[in-house]
Amino acid sequence: MKKIKLIHIFNVILFLNPVLFSQEFTARELVDEANKVLRGNSSHALLNMTITTHRWSRTMEIEGWNRDREDAFILIHAPPKEKGTTTLRLKQEMWLWKPSVERVIKIPATMMQSSWMGSDFTYEDIVKADSIVKEYTHKILKHQELEGKEIFTIEALPNQDAPVVWGKVVLLVLRYPDGQVVPLKEEDYSERGELIRTLEFSEVKMIKNKRVPTKIVCLPHRKKEQKTEIHYKKMDFDISYPENFFSLSRLQKGK
Repeated sequence: MKKIKLIHIFNVILFLNPVLFSQEFTARELVDEANKVLRGNSSHALLNMTITTHRWSRTMEIEGWNRDREDAFILIHAPPKEKGTTTLRLKQEMWLWKPSVERVIKIPATMMQSSWMGSDFTYEDIVKADSIVKEYTHKILKHQELEGKEIFTIEALPNQDAPVVWGKVVLLVLRYPDGQVVPLKEEDYSERGELIRTLEFSEVKMIKNKRVPTKIVCLPHRKKEQKTEIHYKKMDFDISYPENFFSLSRLQKGK
C-alpha cells in the first residue's frame, strides 16, 4: 500500500478541498486502512461472541492472537462445552482442535463456507482476512462530509478468477480529520446481486491512540431472526511473538 507521508499537509488539503483529498486517498487505500483497524500488524484480543436465533442464544468467551494479518490463533475459554477448542490459521490454511474428540482437523476448501463455531461468520472470513483488499477492484461511489469527518461509500468487485465468494461488497467507511479510517458497515452480495448479510461496526474507542470499533454485528438476511454479535473487551496491538507461537504444536496446548 502506498504510504501516506506528511499527514499534516494532507490535513491542510482536506480542509481546503475535501474532493481533492478523496482523489488522493484511493478507494483501495481506504479499504485497506479500514480492514486493518481490528488487527494492526499484530494484535491480541479478548472478546465475547453472542449467537442469537429465534430459539436460543449463547455467548462464547474467546481469546485471539494475530500476526502480520496472515497468521492467527484462537482459543475458546467458555462455555464449558467448547472450552479448549482452538483454531489455527497459517496464511491460507486452517486447522481446528476440539478436545471432545481429541483430534486435529484440517479445514478443507469445501468447508470454508461453513459456519465457524455455529456463528454467522465462516472459516473463509478468518482465513481470507485481506481478500477484500487483494482480490477486489475498488471504486468510490459516494463521498460526503459529516461534522468535520468524511464518509465514503465504496464498491468492491472481485477480480477476474479471484477465489472469493461475494459477487459484490459495498463498504461504508469513516475518515477522521487526523487521517484514521474506521469501518461503519459492510454489505455482502451474491453473484446474482442478492444481499446475503450485513456487518455493522460501532462503539468506537481509543486504544493506543487508535480508533477501534469494539462492537460488530453480523446480520444474515436469509435468517431474519438470527445475528452474531462480537464485543471486544480488551485489545492490544503491535506485539512481538516468538517464531513458533503460531504452530501446529500449539494447537493442542492452548495458550
